[in-house]
Amino acid sequence: MLNLVLLLMLFAPLNAEMFDLQYERLATSLAGLTTNDRSTVNQAVALIRQGENNLALVKLSSLNKQNPKNSSLRILTAYALLRAGDTIGALDNAKQAESAPDGTAYKCWFLAKVAFLSGDATTCRRELNHAKLHLKNDATIMADIKSMEKGLSGK
Repeated sequence: MLNLVLLLMLFAPLNAEMFDLQYERLATSLAGLTTNDRSTVNQAVALIRQGENNLALVKLSSLNKQNPKNSSLRILTAYALLRAGDTIGALDNAKQAESAPDGTAYKCWFLAKVAFLSGDATTCRRELNHAKLHLKNDATIMADIKSMEKGLSGK
């Protein structure tokens, strides 16, 4: 339980181009991992927090190979890649997360956000439409969706 609390505190605002990763929304998918895999996730998250994104990516890479259909691992990988400055890799992993059979509608919003930051307006618009359908009662997400839509206008 303590690990979950520490992980929830992980993602504070980073800079104008980054965003808060809402770790609690990944918990359902991560709960299906083995105890050892969850321990490795905790290590990877700690590395991301320390700015050691490349080391975190090494750990997440092995987890992704063992759990290819886990959307939360792909979201964590995309987030680490984004923090490391690899927007193309982040977008690819966010797309894999969105197509994974597990997870929640959060993965649509996450893909929209990464697509927005990557300049992929088409993917962003499509995923914003999905996220609006499923997350319409979430005021924080809806405010961010409106902000992204405003940023997309004219593109």
